[in-house]
Amino acid sequence: MEPRASVGRKHQSDARTRAVQQRAPGRSMSPGDPSIWFCATGKTGLGHLRRCSTVARALQELAPRTPVGLATNAAIAGLEPADRAAFAVIETMEREDIGRGIAGRGHGPAVADTAVLLGLEALERPLVLILRETPADRVERFRLERGRPWDLVIVPNPQDHWLPEFGSDFARTVSPVGWIYRASVNPARPARASLRVLVATGGGGTAKTAGALRAEIDPVIAAARRMARRPFTVVQAIGPRAAPEGRLGEADESLDPGGELDREFGRADIVISTAGYNSVLELALTTVPALLVAIPRNIDDQAARARLWGPRLGATHLPGDTAASAAWLAGCIDAAKRRPAWDLGPSGGAAAARLIRDLAP
Repeated sequence: MEPRASVGRKHQSDARTRAVQQRAPGRSMSPGDPSIWFCATGKTGLGHLRRCSTVARALQELAPRTPVGLATNAAIAGLEPADRAAFAVIETMEREDIGRGIAGRGHGPAVADTAVLLGLEALERPLVLILRETPADRVERFRLERGRPWDLVIVPNPQDHWLPEFGSDFARTVSPVGWIYRASVNPARPARASLRVLVATGGGGTAKTAGALRAEIDPVIAAARRMARRPFTVVQAIGPRAAPEGRLGEADESLDPGGELDREFGRADIVISTAGYNSVLELALTTVPALLVAIPRNIDDQAARARLWGPRLGATHLPGDTAASAAWLAGCIDAAKRRPAWDLGPSGGAAAARLIRDLAP
């Protein structure tokens, strides 16, 4: 995710836009169609894409004749074929060109996932913001320019979890819809000689952030190896965009989970994970004990998320507290116990899709 672009930034020429189109068989999108566009940014994180595709798939069921597009500022990675198929068109363009890139292309809502994009306020179509939990002092960053309010703000969590006070000049309607997540089935765990500890360190981020995360996790694993009575294998789930500084010295193996990180969570005996929105929800659906390690994000309150969900899923790692986290990890290894899966309630994807559909002409 990135901070919103400055309005004073000069528009680039249309020739500069790099558009890569994917068209689904039997579906088309022309400028006159009442089409819906999702806009995902931040080079483009899998979390953004997962929320967009989850809602888009629900829209596909509600309104199968309404084509849905995806405009993004990075090549798509990590989405499964069924997720990609929810979009009639996928186009890659520069972040500052997305508003202009979808102008005049259909009349349905433009849906931004936790982002404000240059030029959205000028579009003659309903504007929707999906805003997941954000630090209170950062919410104003999502205000549209020129005094235009969002037609709808969708908050992807239960109402009693997080719901800022939005004024009418910020949004006409605000609707919490519950957690937006993919339904996931716990896969069968293969027989293994030693327990499997999966470490999910995320697919992006800066080299500095990746190095800081490694400096927190490696000592915990090393200390747990000295404390635990049972052997265990450490597997790091790491994407191709991850900085080399994030590769763990204590990892015995590594894998690129692609779009199947949720399944890898279910196959593990214990998980150490960053506290991203999607990761936490996918872990909640499993019975795997998890240690949550928050990483600093500009507009993503991972620290608050880790404090809330850590006790529910296992434990929260506090920066520098190697001893406590190692003791928890060693105890889980020796006990080899599962935990109850967390009841998230119905996914909010369907409710979000209905709200977006109702704004379409």
